[in-house]
Amino acid sequence: MGSATRVAAASGYPSFVKIVEVGPRDGLQNEKTNVSTDDKVKFINLLSETGLSAIEATSFVSPKWVPQMADNAYVLKGISRKQGVSYPVLTPNIKGFDSAVAAGAEEVAIFGAASEAFSQKNINCSIEESLERFRPVCEKANSLGIRVRGYVSCVLGCPYQGPVDPSAVATVALKMLEMGCYEVSLGDTIGVGNPASTLAMLQATKQVIPAERLAVHFHDTYGQALSNILIALQEGIAVVDSSAAGLGGCPYASGASGNVATEDVLYMVHGLGIQTGVNLDKVIEAGDFITKLLDRPTHSKSSLMPTHIIKVAKSHFFPSLLFCTRMGSSNSKSKQHASSTGGADSGAGASGVRAQITSKDKAILDLKNARDRLKKYQSRLDIEANQLHDSAKRLLQAGKRDRAKLALKLKKYKEQQMHQADEHLIQVLGMLDTVEWETQQLQVFEGLKAGNSILNAIHKEMSVEAVEELMLETEEAQVTANEISRIIGGNLTVEDEDAVLSELAEIEKLEADALAAAMPPDPTAALNTADISMDVIAATSTEAGAKSKTRAVKNKQEAVAILG
Repeated sequence: MGSATRVAAASGYPSFVKIVEVGPRDGLQNEKTNVSTDDKVKFINLLSETGLSAIEATSFVSPKWVPQMADNAYVLKGISRKQGVSYPVLTPNIKGFDSAVAAGAEEVAIFGAASEAFSQKNINCSIEESLERFRPVCEKANSLGIRVRGYVSCVLGCPYQGPVDPSAVATVALKMLEMGCYEVSLGDTIGVGNPASTLAMLQATKQVIPAERLAVHFHDTYGQALSNILIALQEGIAVVDSSAAGLGGCPYASGASGNVATEDVLYMVHGLGIQTGVNLDKVIEAGDFITKLLDRPTHSKSSLMPTHIIKVAKSHFFPSLLFCTRMGSSNSKSKQHASSTGGADSGAGASGVRAQITSKDKAILDLKNARDRLKKYQSRLDIEANQLHDSAKRLLQAGKRDRAKLALKLKKYKEQQMHQADEHLIQVLGMLDTVEWETQQLQVFEGLKAGNSILNAIHKEMSVEAVEELMLETEEAQVTANEISRIIGGNLTVEDEDAVLSELAEIEKLEADALAAAMPPDPTAALNTADISMDVIAATSTEAGAKSKTRAVKNKQEAVAILG
């Protein structure tokens, strides 16, 4: 990263921020769901197309301790490397380093802790001893021209000792730089940091290390990650670690969401007018791919909104944020001036700030919350659609075609309702962009009420579990079928009905093809083939035909014997 990318913008933030994507390594390493090598490779390749310049690919650790990373060499060799993108890997010791180099690693990462208690509990040695273990790695890497990045964990808190002294962070980070690391990433491993503690830690570290050699790595355990990143940006740090879809977790905080989501970081910094070179839409696609594989919703908030809405919302939110940031010093000056003039300007200055929080701003926030809820339902719908499709398939196999059709109708109806709700909220959001806000205000709030009504109706609809009752030949099953028919009513259009029939026909065809593939060969076909061969050859030459006829008859006999 050149120095030009570190130039501070007029707002006091860097003009460019480098995003280091850690999802494939830090995000997946603690996953209990096995992710295949091919899927890991595809995930990394998708991330490579986003404009990211650094993607941490894997970790060369013992598979005994981190089984998810056991395929590290295959992953590193399998990815399609994109020019201008680095793919660092974690190497905890010289053995891991040698394996990484053999697999083609061009950049590695080492890690140490700022907490003595954490170091003793996890690797059974002191901080100083752990750093000495990395010295051979750094020396060999530097001799081979391989870049080394350092990680310092527990910079804002330790699960065993609690708060961590900022000076300890600075000491460990400095030693890593002295060993040969080109950059040190400061990690809030358990996500307990807040803006105040983040500021204190960064200021202490910057006393011995320039901001240009530092990066930050926040976990969003308690929802403080973005706030902490904002502090880091204000302190001149322009490298941020993050994970697509917020992959990862914290073993010390049950239910924690883990790494800050790359999508959310991009949404925030782009809104501040900071360049990253990363395409948010494509990161959302990569996050969607991996979360579907893991069968879980994304932890990213910004990916819950379609990108065209993100652009509209961004134009509303962030100018006000920038305005407030730039006005901070002038507001304090206004207050000082007001006190010296008997408070004449005090009201005007205060009202200038309060004016940023209008009924329009509140409506936008309400809309964002509504979109969040809608997207949660849409995620549920994706799962339900697959379940309903499978239910229809099983009903067909059981000879219940009418009920299979009913299951597909319910699937289509749910999709239709979701589409209507989505279109409705998009339309309402468009109202916020009109010049005549005051005249549209009532319509917007009425629109919000209508949108919430739609969501409530969807929430109360027939569950997928109830559809399973259609498999049964009971009175309750018939009641369920009648209830589904009542819900759907006349809501499906002719096109919807045609789509249902097409899907049903497609399932039937797939079932028929699968059945045909599973059937043994037809002996008659083999005999007919022999007959055709015999007739063709016989027509060519009487003598040759006679010989062929003899062979064909023999072939028939052999075919009958083989096919039974």
